[in-house]
Amino acid sequence: MKKTLFVAFLACITMMFVSCKKEKTLIGTNWKAQVVTTEDWGDEEEEATLTITINGALKFIDASKASMTLTTSATATMGGQTMPMPGMNESFTTDLTYTFDGEKGTLTGVDEETGKPETIPFTYNKKDNTIKISQTGVEEDGEPFTIEMVFNEVK
Repeated sequence: MKKTLFVAFLACITMMFVSCKKEKTLIGTNWKAQVVTTEDWGDEEEEATLTITINGALKFIDASKASMTLTTSATATMGGQTMPMPGMNESFTTDLTYTFDGEKGTLTGVDEETGKPETIPFTYNKKDNTIKISQTGVEEDGEPFTIEMVFNEVK
């Protein structure tokens, strides 16, 4: 009898801890990320370094709506001088819908060029409190690329 009561008591205590487990909600949270890439180009006589910076802001408005702002800027450094690259400085905001199960989610928006829905998966890292988005694509010259953005929550 004592053993049965002890097992029942232990089960109740375990259920309390399991049921109190709080899952992350994204509603009303804001996140920021920055990716900086550099690429050397040119020849032996004229070498330059191209630096591209992408700043991302992700806002979860309610249980299904979000928005993302991406700002891209680029500079070229040549002969010790750094100058902005015209035509490579852009900023845009897009409205999204999202799903999230506490660990993984998807962001869905409409591709402005094709008018078709585009879904981007993301993962939430509970330990670091970060959201990671990995996007793959193909450059104009046919080379594949992957861009990873790690978003940190803005408190």
